[in-house]
Formats: sequence, C-alpha cells, structure tokens
Amino acid sequence: MRSIFGNGRSWVVLMAIATVGSALCEENPQLAATISVDVEQLSRQLIEPPSSTGMGLQITVDESWGLDDLSNVSSILYDTSNCIYRHLRNRPDFRIVVGYDLNLGPISLYRINDEEFDRVLLSTTPIEYRPQIMYQFSHEFCHVISDFNRIRSTESKNEWFHESLCELASIFVLHSTNEPALKRYIDDYLEESRELLSSIDNFSSWMLSKEDELRAQIGGRLDRRTNAVVAYRLYPLFKQYPTLWNTLWHLPKSDSTLASYLLEWKQAVHEQDRHLLTKLEVLLLGEQKQL
Repeated sequence: MRSIFGNGRSWVVLMAIATVGSALCEENPQLAATISVDVEQLSRQLIEPPSSTGMGLQITVDESWGLDDLSNVSSILYDTSNCIYRHLRNRPDFRIVVGYDLNLGPISLYRINDEEFDRVLLSTTPIEYRPQIMYQFSHEFCHVISDFNRIRSTESKNEWFHESLCELASIFVLHSTNEPALKRYIDDYLEESRELLSSIDNFSSWMLSKEDELRAQIGGRLDRRTNAVVAYRLYPLFKQYPTLWNTLWHLPKSDSTLASYLLEWKQAVHEQDRHLLTKLEVLLLGEQKQL
C-alpha cells in the first residue's frame, strides 16, 4: 500500500458518459442512436483523463481490469472515496486513474512526466470483491488527499505515520457504511491490532517507546500491525470530527520526530482545524508530551 515511482507503462483510460433524455429518444431516435454509438466508440479510445478544472472528483477505471463491464468497479470506487470526499471543503479537484495489478497493487504511484492525475493500482481477489476494493482504495485515496507526491512518504522517516493515517481511512470508510458485514470485514482483518490496542494501559508511553523503531522503517519495511493500532486509536476522533480529513493535504514534508511533526502540522493547517489536531496530539502523546 506504500507509494513508489511509476514504471512508465502505457495506460488505457476508459471514459464513457452519456445521457439521452426520454423525449430525445422518442422524438429523434436516429440522433439518440448516433450519440449512443459515438459514446461506445469513445470508450474504446486511448485517451488522457479530461481536464480537472472545476470537475471535483474524477475516477477513471482503466482496461487493465480485463472486465467487459467496468461500471461495478467504478461505482464501488466512487462510493468508497465519497465517504471521505464529502467531508472535504470546496470540493477539491482530484483525478485518479485506477488500474489492476495483482503483483504490484495495492499501491499509489508517484507522478511522472508532469502527469496531471494520480495512478492507483489495486489487487483484489476475487477481482470485483467489494469489501477488499473498498479497503484497498480508501487507503490509496488517503495517499491522494495527503498530497503524497509532495511529501514522498517512502523517503520519509514519518512514512509510518502517513501509513497509519491511510489505514485509518480504510477503517473510517468501512465503518461509515450501514452494512455490518463491511465493519466486520475490516475489524476481523485487523483483529490483532485491535486486541493490542485494548491491552495498552498508557498509549502515549507506548507510542514513544515505538517511535524510533517506526522511524527506522523507511522504504516499505513497515510494521502494519502498529500502523493499525495507531489508526484505531485515532478513529473515534475522526468519526466525531470528519472535517479532520481536510488537514491531510497540509501534512508537512518533514523528518521531525512525532511531537515536532504534529506541531508543524498544526501550524500548516487552517486556523479552524488546529483545535482538532490538538485533540489528536493528546490521543497520541498525552497532555504532558505536547510541545
């Protein structure tokens, strides 16, 4: 689930948007048929995603999925991202091309060649397994809204913290649904981390005891069990204050230790969000450990 450089492979982008009103179909069936054919032809072309200006969230499912019908995957991806996107102010523009690669995914690829969209690979099995698509894509969507191309988390001693936030995104999304089966899916998958969290008497002391070890795990050698412990620790706060997702765009590009990093983060966000990051500080480091 970490982010790495793109490999320059060719990407096929599928875009098919057509709305033909019932009156048009009845009054001019030939024109309606022509539009339908044009859209079908467009969906087979190799095209770059459309301009993002004022377009909000755009997710394009490419043909690497090898499916005759990509609409189901597309629908799941939009449902997943909207659990977080609807809490973002001013509907920021995000363009994401989502491919399938059983060997490389799930992963977010760093932008190359001045690309204006983000590439994500998923690796769900079975390929259209909805809970796993939601779990993987919510994690990668968190990398996108964290501006991961700027902070380059795989080169940072704070990669573990970025990964914890993205694991939190998965927990948040699957718990945001009204489907108990989705909540059970992620809680069962991360059961070991939930049990560890429940056994910790003093979280701030535990966090400080783990930090040096976590900071040493640069380049993908991650302790995912600990990432999920941190994620579950923060989940109730994000559940209560989902506007916290707005602060991720302002994560510092910094190797500071956690206490200093959180202070830098608070200084970077909008003033209206700083009190929420203070609450996050307390959860992780306790009152006495804040700078």
